[in-house]
Amino acid sequence: MKRIIYVVCMFMVLLIVSLSCDRPNKLTPKVDSVTEDYLIPQGKILTSEDRAEIQARWDEYNTGINE
Repeated sequence: MKRIIYVVCMFMVLLIVSLSCDRPNKLTPKVDSVTEDYLIPQGKILTSEDRAEIQARWDEYNTGINE
């Protein structure tokens, strides 16, 4: 009796697995053209106020570490 139950369970598992696996998901089409043109970021010249703020934050950071 146990053997029949095992066979039925295995059949059910195989049936569920085979029905749940449809087709693989479609992939995006492969593109042959690859570009090597890169956009270089433009630098920003800092004003004296920006430099002062950065220096103040840098000094605060250094004093916090050296305590």
